[in-house]
Amino acid sequence: MLYARSLYITWVNREYWTRDCFGETGDENIEVAKLSQCWLDVRGKLTMPDPSPEVEYEIVYVVKLTKGASGWELPIRLILSLPDGRVQERQVCLLGKPRKQWFELNVGNFQSKDGELGEVCFDLFEHGGNWKNGLIIKGGILRPK
Repeated sequence: MLYARSLYITWVNREYWTRDCFGETGDENIEVAKLSQCWLDVRGKLTMPDPSPEVEYEIVYVVKLTKGASGWELPIRLILSLPDGRVQERQVCLLGKPRKQWFELNVGNFQSKDGELGEVCFDLFEHGGNWKNGLIIKGGILRPK
């Protein structure tokens, strides 16, 4: 898992995004990023582990909407860029998603090519419409599906 601190978030640590810590399980504190008022522009980058060509992988963002979240009328864009130049793009509407509970946004699925190494980039953004607030980002996960 790539936690929120390791993601590139436009305008983080200003009045637009805040970082917060909370206890999730036991004594472990998790740092998250919370959107206060801004557009959405988050980017993650992971180096592929030694991939197995028979395994399908997925990348997801783990997020939560607060009770008062707003500005989510337009769908957000999720883009996955793979080491060989392949790109996947999808749109997801957050308007009807549950509030105050973690859920996953699937950025994309892929099967690595034999011996393929390099960086996998995964973006989450939406610059149109109203400014957004109330999105909490825990991080991104690359895992076998």
